[in-house]
Amino acid sequence: MRNLSVLRLLLLATVLWVGCDAAARAQDAPPAETEQTAPGSATPPALPQHPLPGMPIAAGAKQSVAPAAANDPQSCLQETGDYVSHGNVVTYLIGLTNTCDKRLRCEIFANVSGARGTSLGHTVMILGAASSGAWAKKTYAMRVKTAGGIAQVSRACKVL
Repeated sequence: MRNLSVLRLLLLATVLWVGCDAAARAQDAPPAETEQTAPGSATPPALPQHPLPGMPIAAGAKQSVAPAAANDPQSCLQETGDYVSHGNVVTYLIGLTNTCDKRLRCEIFANVSGARGTSLGHTVMILGAASSGAWAKKTYAMRVKTAGGIAQVSRACKVL
C-alpha cells in the first residue's frame, strides 16, 4: 500500500517536471521566420499604428487628440494621497488639483484598510478653474485608525 502511494507521488512529480520543461523550451524558442530580420539589415521593425497611451510617438508621426479627451473631466485632475499624524490622530489626506479651465464637481469615495481596521470616507469637492489659483486645489482629511495600509480612492467628477 505504501509503495503504491510513493509510486503515484513519483508519477505526479514526473508529469509536472515534463510540463515545466516543455514550457521553458517554448519560451526559449526563436520567433517565427516572418518576424525575424536579418542581422545588420538597415530597416528597423515597423512601429505600431496605435501606440498605448503614455508611449512616445515616433518622429514624423501625426499626433491626434481624441475629441472625447477634451470633454473628459478625469483627464483634468491630479490626485495625491498621504498619511499625516498629529499626535495620536492619524489622517489620510486626499488632494485634488484641477488643471483645466472648467469648474468641476467631484464626489470622492475612500476606503483605507490597515492593521487596526477599515475606515470609510465620502465628500464632495467643488474645484474652480485652473486660472482661479487656490480654488483649483482642495484637500480632504479623512481620519483613519493607523498610518499605513491599503488606500482605495475613487471619484466621480462632472463639469459644472
